[in-house]
Amino acid sequence: MEITFYVLADTDPGKRLGTACRIIEKAFQQKHQIYVQAGSRAEAEQLDELLWNFKPESFIPHHLVGEGPTPPPPVRIGWTTIPPEARDLVVNLGAEAVPDPKRLRRLIEIVGGDDALREPARQHWRQYKQQGYAVTSHNL
Repeated sequence: MEITFYVLADTDPGKRLGTACRIIEKAFQQKHQIYVQAGSRAEAEQLDELLWNFKPESFIPHHLVGEGPTPPPPVRIGWTTIPPEARDLVVNLGAEAVPDPKRLRRLIEIVGGDDALREPARQHWRQYKQQGYAVTSHNL
């Protein structure tokens, strides 16, 4: 189990979702099953649109949870509870820490540059550390 925080210096909310797109693209290329936990339905829909237009030369099959085909594509985006079948890679954009991270192979938290986004991330960090997980961070 690996937990990584990517910390952005920029306070522009678009940079946070752009970073999410780059991480999702790389994980998709590595054949991961990816679940993205957005902070709200609006953020999930915004990320959904960004992934359609992220790179015209590359297609990342994805859908919002509750929509799309069965079986689901490799990338699913939700905003309520993380489904129990999400076990490979979870990208957390939400204000809540991921419950029961031990069931995952990898958890990525993307932290925006403003204090409103950094404080919940600090709480997530402390919570994961208290649960005994090794946590790393990368400043972007």
